[in-house]
Amino acid sequence: MGTRAERKDRITEQRTQQSLDAAFGVFSRKGYGEATMPDIAQEAGIAVGTIYNYYESKRELLISLLSSYVSTQPFVRLLEQTLDTNDRTFLTVVIKERLDFGFENMDRFFFLMSEVQRDPELRRLYSQEVLWPVLVLLEKYIESRTAAGAFRPVNAGLFARALGGMMIGFLALCRIEGEGGPFWSAPRGDLAAEMADLLLTGLQAGDR
Repeated sequence: MGTRAERKDRITEQRTQQSLDAAFGVFSRKGYGEATMPDIAQEAGIAVGTIYNYYESKRELLISLLSSYVSTQPFVRLLEQTLDTNDRTFLTVVIKERLDFGFENMDRFFFLMSEVQRDPELRRLYSQEVLWPVLVLLEKYIESRTAAGAFRPVNAGLFARALGGMMIGFLALCRIEGEGGPFWSAPRGDLAAEMADLLLTGLQAGDR
């Protein structure tokens, strides 16, 4: 049965998740600007007063959505664990994880990206919590491999951002094409390996 505190924690977790799922549904249908807290409470099947126990405003809900669905820490830990593998494996792991995340959360991702562009605080939060930890790790990886002579000298910051832009652009193209597009049914491991090979062709040191 659990203690009273444990039951309370479970209820809180359930209510907050209900609220987040409902917020995404309402924001997606009505747009963030037109959505209201009563709309979200109704979607979640809870009282309006109850939702305010967990979130002070719909903006706080939007920020929580960003933190919940675009969490970076598991990805950063994965990258850290893969740093000592060969370059092809490392880049394949990076790309496949982002492809998996993107395909499985495509609607949420592009909705959140559109709101990030409109809200300076969301943009700051996204940059600080999502972008920078990954960019810094990728930059250090490129710099270390360049210092070891494995990669030709490149602008590490530019490369890290080019990789991020490639992934976002790839997902945007897949979304535009829809599920009939050629990449939806392709094994993501194969896609990731092919993209890693394309990157390595441009990175690796050698005669030019």
